[in-house]
Amino acid sequence: MRKRIFLSLILSFTLISCTSNDEDIQNVVENKDIMPTKIFKPIMGPDENDPFKSNSDLYYFYDELLTYNNGGNLIKVERSYKPDLFPVYLDLNRNGNTVTVEYKSNDSDGFKLKNTVIYTLNNIGKAVEKYIPVVGPNSFAVRKYYYEYSADGRLYKIKLKYPNYTSNSHLDELERIDVFIYSGNNLKKIISQSVKEYDTNSNSRTEIDFLDYDNARNPFKRLGLLESYFYRSLSENNYRQINYTSFDANNNVIGFSEQKWDFFYDQNNNLILSYD
Repeated sequence: MRKRIFLSLILSFTLISCTSNDEDIQNVVENKDIMPTKIFKPIMGPDENDPFKSNSDLYYFYDELLTYNNGGNLIKVERSYKPDLFPVYLDLNRNGNTVTVEYKSNDSDGFKLKNTVIYTLNNIGKAVEKYIPVVGPNSFAVRKYYYEYSADGRLYKIKLKYPNYTSNSHLDELERIDVFIYSGNNLKKIISQSVKEYDTNSNSRTEIDFLDYDNARNPFKRLGLLESYFYRSLSENNYRQINYTSFDANNNVIGFSEQKWDFFYDQNNNLILSYD
């Protein structure tokens, strides 16, 4: 993966998943979604928000081991450094239409773990709300994301709000709206606009372009609850480039970055995700 960054952008989005009811199980059979059980991380590159990142450039040379339930829903992600498992794993606990995602550890020494994230799903297994709780003096940073879908079931808007905001809160933004645009069966662009101060009209925005799609099947459709695969879960095929462009209120470009991937494919034109 080649990555050139001129602007640091942190965008948080809610994620899409599927329920484990009978309808969902039938969809797994009919759609024949690829459900990878192992992903060699260097193929996809490191996660920007990895809570277990070390100072070493080699920290992401590991396998992700993915476990699903009988309904085809992701329930656990482990990290494997051959021949051992990393003691921290990602647990996706499903209870009705609620999915609680949290990092857990089997190590007695403990780790500083990432905040719990709670998703509420609709009756067809798509996220309608994402809640990130924060306790203590920074409780003003509690976030809620609300999702809207078009008539054909595509995600087209996410609204971010801070329900505990007060005039004394120290936030870079007060709320944000992300609009999703598609071309054919693939995600083409996200336009993200934040409100910095109430009673003001800010036209500054960030645009994210998804480019250079292959014609291979998408193996990430059922991994939408993992932040690093959220964008990928929304398309039929696999993008190999993202461009991030920031504009000021006068439509001048004030920041740009790009990210590229060099994927390899097997004889059946499936994206290679692991080498053993």
